[in-house]
Amino acid sequence: NDLALQAYRRAMKVAFADVISVKQKLVEVKKKQARGNLDSSSTNLTKQQEQQFELSLLQVASRVADVHNNMGVVHEMNRQYEKARSSYVDALEVYHNTCKRFEEKGDPDVDRTKKNVERMALACNSEKQRKALHEKAKRIGKSVGQEHFAKRKSLLNEAIATLKNALDLESETIGLTHPVAASTLIQIGKYHYEMREYDSAVSEIRQAITILRNALGGNHPQVGKSTLLLASIYERHGSNVSPQGINKDDSELELYVDALEPLKAALGDIHSEVGFLYAKIGYLYGKKGDLNLSLLAYKASLKAYGEPSSTVVAGGVHPEVLSIWVRVTEHLFGLKLWEDLVVAGRRALYLLRRSKNTLFQYAQLSSNSTANAPVGSGASVTSQLPIPTAKSSKSSHIQITSDTYYDSLFKTLQSLGQAHTSLSNYTLARDACSESLQLAWEMALSTNNNTATVSKVKDEALPNSILRVIRALKRLGKAFLLEKHYTPALECFLPSLELLRSSKEMESTLDCASVLGSLGFLYLKLKTFSEASNFLRECLRLYQKNGVDANDRETRKVQAWLQMAESREEEVGAAPPAFLEIPTIVFHDENDHFGG
Repeated sequence: NDLALQAYRRAMKVAFADVISVKQKLVEVKKKQARGNLDSSSTNLTKQQEQQFELSLLQVASRVADVHNNMGVVHEMNRQYEKARSSYVDALEVYHNTCKRFEEKGDPDVDRTKKNVERMALACNSEKQRKALHEKAKRIGKSVGQEHFAKRKSLLNEAIATLKNALDLESETIGLTHPVAASTLIQIGKYHYEMREYDSAVSEIRQAITILRNALGGNHPQVGKSTLLLASIYERHGSNVSPQGINKDDSELELYVDALEPLKAALGDIHSEVGFLYAKIGYLYGKKGDLNLSLLAYKASLKAYGEPSSTVVAGGVHPEVLSIWVRVTEHLFGLKLWEDLVVAGRRALYLLRRSKNTLFQYAQLSSNSTANAPVGSGASVTSQLPIPTAKSSKSSHIQITSDTYYDSLFKTLQSLGQAHTSLSNYTLARDACSESLQLAWEMALSTNNNTATVSKVKDEALPNSILRVIRALKRLGKAFLLEKHYTPALECFLPSLELLRSSKEMESTLDCASVLGSLGFLYLKLKTFSEASNFLRECLRLYQKNGVDANDRETRKVQAWLQMAESREEEVGAAPPAFLEIPTIVFHDENDHFGG
C-alpha cells in the first residue's frame, strides 16, 4: 500500500503539471480573442483551439480526480478513514469545479465518489468503537495460547463474537463489500481454525477472498495472500473440508494456481516466494501423476529462484533449489528424456555435493535446539497459519534433509547412469553406476550393521537398503554388458541374484527373472553352455509363473538363447553367434517396463 501511494503521488504531480500546461495555453488563446484584431479565419482557428484546450482540460482534470479516488481507496485499506474522506472530497471538488460533472446526472464516477464521501463520514464516526472491538478481540486472542483447551475454546468464542460485532458496524458504515470487512472475516476464520472448526474457517476465508477480488481485482497482493492462507488449511486438513467427490489435493492445487498471478504481480517473476509456490504446484501435479505439468512447474520454480546462479543462503545452495533439481532429474527419468536428464542430473549432483556439510550441520544444530527447548511452552495455533512473506523460512514436501540426503544422491547417480547408458556414453555410465554401487553398500552396511542381516530376511520383504544394492549391481552390470565386458558384468549379476533369492517375496519376481536371463546370456557369450541353459530355463519358468505371454518379445528372445545353448552343450569349442540381441534388464519399482 505504501508503494501504491508513492506511485499515485507521482501520477498526481504529472497530472497537475498537465492541468497547468493546458490552462496556460487556454489563457493565451483567450487573450488573442480579446484583442479583437483577428481576421475571420484567425478567429475561427482560435475558437477551435479554445475548444480543443477546454476538452483537454476536462480530460486531464478527470485524471486528477481519478488519482484522488485511487488514493482514497489506499487510505481505506490502511484504515485511515479521515484521509480517505479528504481524498474523495478533493476528487468531488475537481469533478464539480473543473470538469463540471455533478451527481445524479447519470455520471457513475461522480455518484460513486459522492457515496464514498458519505461512507467515510460514517466510518470516521464509528471508527473509535470499531477499533476498540478489534483491539479487544486481539487481546483475547493473545491470551488463548496460555490456557487449557476448554478455556481456550471459551476465549475464542468470545473473540469471534467481538469481531462479529465489529463486522456488523462495518456493514452499517463502510459496507460488507469493503476490503476491511474481508480482513475481519479472515481473522474470524483464523479463530475458527484454532477451534478446529475447519468448515467455518474455510467458508469465512472464501467469502473474504471473494470480497477482496471484487474490490481490488484478482491480481491484488491481498488476494494472493488470502488465497495462500486458505490453501494452507487444505494442505493440513483438506480431507475434512473438501466437498464430497473432490480430492483435497485438487482443491489445494487450484488455490495455489489462483494465488500465483497475484503473488507474481506483487513480488515479480524472480522471487523466492514465487519459486516456493511453483514448487508446491509441481509437487501436487507430481502426486497426480502428471509429470509433464509437474516438470513445467519445477522449471518455473527454478527460474523464479534465479537458477542456475542461485546462491542466497549459507553454503551457497538454496535448500529448495537443490531439492527441485533432484526432483526434475527424477521426472526426466520417468519421461525418458535422457539428454535433458544429463544436464539436470549434473546440476543436481553438483549441488548435492556442495550442500552436504551445510545440511548435516543444520540437522545437528536443530537437534541441539530441540533438546534444549522448554517443555510445555504454549503457542497459539494461528501461528501455524502465517500469511506468507518474503522473509519467511519454509520447507516444502520435497525438501532434502540430512535424513533423505543419501537416498537422493543415490537416485541421482542411478538416473545419470541410465541416461548415459541410453545415450551410449558407457564410460560415463560406468562411473555413475560404480559410484552409486559404492554408496548403496555404504548405506546398507550403516543400516544393517552386519551382513548377517540379509540371511534373516528370507521370510520377509527385503529392506530398501538391500534393494538399492541390487538395483546398483544390475545397473552397473547392464553398462558392462552393453560394452561387451562380460566377465565384469557377470560379477555384478551373480551377487544381485543371490540377494534377490534371499527373500521369498523377490525370488520369483520378474526382477529375478531378468537377472537370470542376463546371466544365461552372459554364460552363452562366455561359451559356458550348461550354466547358460540352466539360467535360461529358470528364467522362462519365472516368466510363465508371472503370466508373461509365450509370444512376448522377451520370451522369444530367451527361448532362442536356450536353443543355442542346448545345441552347443555337446560341441567342444563352439562359439555363440555374434549377433545375439542383449537382454532387457528389469528394475524393481522403476519405469523400465518389461519387454520394452
